[in-house]
Amino acid sequence: METLLQIFWLVLLLAVMAQPSEEVEALCAGTTCYTLNFGRLNWMDAQRNCKNNGGNLMTLKSREEALLVPELLGKMPPGTTGTDMEVKIWIGLYREKGKCYQHHQPLKGFIWVTGGEETKYSNWGREPMGTCLTKKCVVLQQTPSSSEGLVWADTSCSRIVEGYLCKFSFQGMCRPLVLAGPGTAKYTTPFGVTTTSLVAVPFGSSAEVVCGPKGEEKTNTFLLCKPQANSNTSEWSSPGPFCASPAYGCSYSNGGCEHECLDLGGGLFQCACHSDYQLGGDQLSCVPVDYCSSNPCQGQCIPQQGGFTCACSVGYMLADDGLRCVDVNECSIPQHPCEQICINTMGSFTCHCKQGYQPSGPDNRTCQDIDECARDKPCEQLCVNTPGSFLCSCQRGYQLEGINGNSCLDVDECQEELCEHMCINHLGSYQCSCRSGWILAPNEVSCLPDTTSSTFSPPTQRDREQESPMNRDHVSEAPALLPDSSVPAEQDKALVSQDSTSQTSVFNSPLDANNHVRDDHTDNNSGSLKQLLYYTLGGVAAFLLLALVLSGVTYRKMKAKDTKKKSKSAADNYSWVPDQGESRVGSNEYM
Repeated sequence: METLLQIFWLVLLLAVMAQPSEEVEALCAGTTCYTLNFGRLNWMDAQRNCKNNGGNLMTLKSREEALLVPELLGKMPPGTTGTDMEVKIWIGLYREKGKCYQHHQPLKGFIWVTGGEETKYSNWGREPMGTCLTKKCVVLQQTPSSSEGLVWADTSCSRIVEGYLCKFSFQGMCRPLVLAGPGTAKYTTPFGVTTTSLVAVPFGSSAEVVCGPKGEEKTNTFLLCKPQANSNTSEWSSPGPFCASPAYGCSYSNGGCEHECLDLGGGLFQCACHSDYQLGGDQLSCVPVDYCSSNPCQGQCIPQQGGFTCACSVGYMLADDGLRCVDVNECSIPQHPCEQICINTMGSFTCHCKQGYQPSGPDNRTCQDIDECARDKPCEQLCVNTPGSFLCSCQRGYQLEGINGNSCLDVDECQEELCEHMCINHLGSYQCSCRSGWILAPNEVSCLPDTTSSTFSPPTQRDREQESPMNRDHVSEAPALLPDSSVPAEQDKALVSQDSTSQTSVFNSPLDANNHVRDDHTDNNSGSLKQLLYYTLGGVAAFLLLALVLSGVTYRKMKAKDTKKKSKSAADNYSWVPDQGESRVGSNEYM
């Protein structure tokens, strides 16, 4: 593998040396080299020449780059073509056909050959032409009478001008060779320039070292600038020192040492470096000591003058030894970064929210209440959102199933005896109703007699007995209205007439003597049906019935006398007052 690599560098060196030298001057800085080339070419040919050597026409994207052009012109020897006349040099700025002038942009619609974004720097000597019909390119120009320096001017790309500028970029540079004795070092760059004056030599360049005083040169050494493994730097293929002689020692050019030359006697010497520096691979140059090369820090190692310092990533802090990194518990501080729940992790933390909340904010460190009522609809009927939770409720006429339930059950209001007569339960509600002959009062709970109805009849004894016990306790028993068979027929007729009259007066009132509501379901038409039945049976049935009535009246009179003799109650003074206007008595078939 090493043999193949040497062959590769040898081929590259021969290719570089075989390139013809041109009337060119080069300038290198950092990782970039610029060349000034003189030759009558149009813009397209100039760009082609730069590209063939591995570069492009020069871009001037900053004022610092623009200042390199006068320095390049100053390096050209007197009498060189183009230096004593009006200067016009191609640069890598152009505008394609059909692309129009943009007055509000610094480049006015032009672009650099290397592409990239619009740059803010520009140096127009005059406004470009507004035509879009032809391709336009830019030259640097300066007339001998001009005091403005080199300015930009647009012109036709096919125009022939005297020179052009190229720009080349490299991964690494070698330091110029410093000779320990008389001699010269000549460099040949990859872009075809041969020169003895470079402050930085680009990767891939070759160097020819000739030792000895001028006219007495004796030995030639060829070197190649090669990149270093695992590094962005480059070093010469041979370390040196070159042209060293016991006759000179440290006296000639400091022995080629960058910092100090230590005279060991007998023409021998050794290079040394200042504090915090160490000798480079050529044993001549000095580079800063890399205290971080041994990776002393667990985190990041930052070189400093005379040493280093360690730094840790976010979420960690330096341990007491200044080398290791330990986790920072962000959740342990009183004002931790989370609004609700903070969980520490290695080098970081996570925020969580309590039940009923969800993360919010750009970093999810805050919590926002979840409206369960709008999102999940957890309740059967009504839902009220609360911070972190919700409450279920029911509509009127329903109740929750269980303490923390979400379903609603119908309430049977009829169990509370809200209605005076009858109650009908509905889902979520109820309805009161009244028995036949009664109508619902405006309050929709009580019942009133329907005097206009043909089915209305006074309450019967059974209805009175169905009243509440409290009401029955206050109702006095009415005298019996059945005929007594023990009294004579005439007296029985009079009693029946009196009882019938009294009954009629009571039936006309909805309340009894104790103001209790009476209710009766007897049909008024039943009397008419009985009359029809009596007439049909004939006289035999009538006599038998009359005898039965007379027997009942007689029995009642005898019973009443026995009762008076035993005790006297408040009902003894009760008297029935027949209604003289009652018409039903006259129509009784038994009178």
